[in-house]
Amino acid sequence: LFCKSSAAMGDLYGLRNALYLGNYQQAVSEAMSLGASTERDFFMYRALIEQGQHRVVMDEVGAQAPVALQAVKMLASYLSGVSKEAVVAQLKEWLTDATAQDNWQLILVAATVFLHERDHKEALKISHQSTQIDVMALVVQIYLQMDRPDLARKLVKSMQEQYDDDTLTKLSHAWTSLCESGGETAQDALYEFQELGEKYHMSLMLLNAMASCNMHMGRFDEAERLLQEALSQSPNDTTSLINLVVCLNQLQKPAEVIGRYTSQLKISAPAHPWVAKYGELETSFDRCANQLSKE
Repeated sequence: LFCKSSAAMGDLYGLRNALYLGNYQQAVSEAMSLGASTERDFFMYRALIEQGQHRVVMDEVGAQAPVALQAVKMLASYLSGVSKEAVVAQLKEWLTDATAQDNWQLILVAATVFLHERDHKEALKISHQSTQIDVMALVVQIYLQMDRPDLARKLVKSMQEQYDDDTLTKLSHAWTSLCESGGETAQDALYEFQELGEKYHMSLMLLNAMASCNMHMGRFDEAERLLQEALSQSPNDTTSLINLVVCLNQLQKPAEVIGRYTSQLKISAPAHPWVAKYGELETSFDRCANQLSKE
């Protein structure tokens, strides 16, 4: 069974496109101009979650809302750090229902949560049978996190056969190309991201994706330019700051310059895994330096 692609979803096309391209405020604005529906609210609430508006989603979705919206409420709760174990248990319970396999929104949210849990096996078990393009695109991301670009590439080919012009297909192709080894595939990914940005809007996500492509190809000056452009849009964007710290290290910029952005990261996103790992490495380095100084 083939689902309708986003190109065939009429009024939802602009909303859906904005969400997946990282233009979250545009997605919310698009949603407000449309008539109320479960599909509209599902995409709108996901855009709000991406903006960090977890509490808004949790407050607005009532107990009588459809399961698709209850699921996205669970996602907001999980990402806010509230009752993670309870969220996982509730999603597993919903998935046991006989109608769950027909609810792609529930499948998408559940697989997303398990991906955050680093439970790739469970995420694939839930999602790999779905032919809904949104879910297929998530499976591509799961494969890439598993360091299996070969499996991602096979799925992307299937998406291209069914939904060649869909934005999710183009994004999935670009991310897969970026994760494959070799400068040629990184260049292909760069062209894809750049084309999407020029056609729609150059979001933070696309700027960071293009910067990553350039870093893969050793073009760190261009990557820095793109990341500075991203920070001009959102000075405390965590992904942009992390990528910039990596880029500046490769450019061998002065320690005080790198330290400034690192300090900004520690203040704006203290709980981020990258920040936590960086702190562990700093502590380990300082300990080793102290030991050597005593010898």
